[in-house]
Amino acid sequence: MLTTGFKLWFGIFVAALGAAVFGGYTSGGDETGPISFAWKGTVGNHVSYGLLMTAAAVALGLALFSVAFRDGDAEAAAELLDTDDAPPAQRPVGGSWWPVFAALGVGATAVGVVVHPAVFVIGICAVAAIAVEWTMTNWSEKLSGDDAHNAEHREKLMRPVEIPVLGAAGVGVLVLAVSRVLLASSANGAVVVATIVGVVVLGGAVLISRNPSLPRGIVQLVLLVGFVAVIVAGIVTAATGEREFHQKGGDTYAPDTQSGDGH
Repeated sequence: MLTTGFKLWFGIFVAALGAAVFGGYTSGGDETGPISFAWKGTVGNHVSYGLLMTAAAVALGLALFSVAFRDGDAEAAAELLDTDDAPPAQRPVGGSWWPVFAALGVGATAVGVVVHPAVFVIGICAVAAIAVEWTMTNWSEKLSGDDAHNAEHREKLMRPVEIPVLGAAGVGVLVLAVSRVLLASSANGAVVVATIVGVVVLGGAVLISRNPSLPRGIVQLVLLVGFVAVIVAGIVTAATGEREFHQKGGDTYAPDTQSGDGH
């Protein structure tokens, strides 16, 4: 039976291999070069082909290790290593939203390459922040068997960084996304959108402050949905483009048509 880890890494291997072959053909490779690993023929762009093939080789190796050790199963590892005692199994951890956020960040980056540089910057910032957060979450979950102890150590290490850095980055991303929405709206529509956003933010803050007993999970979910909605709106409006701005008034230059005698 194929394990989950094997399916993941083998899928990455197939994707990287397909991308390498496709890139080899589209960048100037001949009929046999990309499928023969440049043994017979040329592969076009050697740098991209080499990087993608390296990624495919690494993914294939990890896939084989995953299926060999059965994704870290203790009994399978003991059998493979020919030992009497099974190594300690990894403590199970809960679900995580970081893969979902990472997919959104990668998607925004890919869309930004085609649509608008601002969207690309948003995607890059999101991917960088998610990579750090996901890594630290994975580290903290393996500190001990006590979830509260692990969460406490994670917050002690990351809160001094998360609050100022992610707060500033989040505000910058939101401002950039809202600006795309306002620039794509009409003159009156921009006023309406800004008013609605301000009322929703103010009303949500008042509601949360008046109900301090609200579960933390509900507050986080509401903020997450609102953040994603603004980002999606910014990406969509950036793809549609800005409205046309027409300058009103102003003096126009009129050439001197008077004759040489002053009349």
